[in-house]
Amino acid sequence: MGKVKISEWLWRFLATMMLFSVAWSMWIFYQLNPRPLVMNAAFEAAAKAKVNVGQSVHGVILPPPAAAKAPPINPDKLKFSESLGTPVSAATK
Repeated sequence: MGKVKISEWLWRFLATMMLFSVAWSMWIFYQLNPRPLVMNAAFEAAAKAKVNVGQSVHGVILPPPAAAKAPPINPDKLKFSESLGTPVSAATK
């Protein structure tokens, strides 16, 4: 009686593992063949841009303007301290 139950559960386990392996193989196949990064609409837009000569398509990225901006943080606050002590604020000096 016990041998029959073990055999039944063995076949159920094997069927589950086979189903899992098929699903895993399909997932790996899907991951190895991803969708293209550039969609067909992008290719169509590029073809239309080549046809329309009146459009200004240079394909050149210009550098940013040379105006120097202040950094968003104070670099002096990022320096390591010389000792391990309580920091002295400007109000207590």
